Amino acid sequence: MKEGRLNMLMERLKTHFELNEPIFTNEILEIMQDYSRPRIYQLINEAERNGELIHYDNGIYYMPKQTEFGLSVPTVNSVVNKKYIKNKGDTFGIYGKFVIELNFLVSFQVPNVIEVITNNESRKIREIMIRGRKVILRKSRVPITNENEGAYTLMELFNNIDMRQYQEEKKIQDSVFEYIKEKQIKRSDILSLADAFPAKAMKNIATSGVLYETLQ
Repeated sequence: MKEGRLNMLMERLKTHFELNEPIFTNEILEIMQDYSRPRIYQLINEAERNGELIHYDNGIYYMPKQTEFGLSVPTVNSVVNKKYIKNKGDTFGIYGKFVIELNFLVSFQVPNVIEVITNNESRKIREIMIRGRKVILRKSRVPITNENEGAYTLMELFNNIDMRQYQEEKKIQDSVFEYIKEKQIKRSDILSLADAFPAKAMKNIATSGVLYETLQ
């Protein structure tokens, strides 16, 4: 009977999640609602002892995948991405200043600290540790969605960018214009976020000529 229940846990996990995908405790509780909470934790512990489920960090598990180098381990970025940025096609966050600058060629320094702006944080700013790596969480100014994440990213870029550097480096300008085309960002998308950001963000965007590159 015990083995059957454990098999039920693993069958449900394999149905809902990929190997090496971060799985949060609340997700396990959700798919095992027909069991009591204490029983679910017992099954999790049994699955851990059997090596079918591995504890990654506080409240995070995964089903290991065998590779030529041994058992797989999820990256911290994959955990952050699923919990704070995007999951099952829904966007609710973006990476913060350091990754934005890297993506738009403003900086070439790969950050050690992961910074995200997310709907899934109630405080203005908070620091957490995931598997020994620092993660800075910032509460989004307005809800981030599939529809506005591109415009929101641009607003964050121009809220922090050195405009002298932007005007002097064509590679940065080109990366911004390519991003606008890729994301099909409209002028109205940017203007709808204007009131949520400091005035300098819109001032810098106006100076940059970005509004002329967006779709009407």
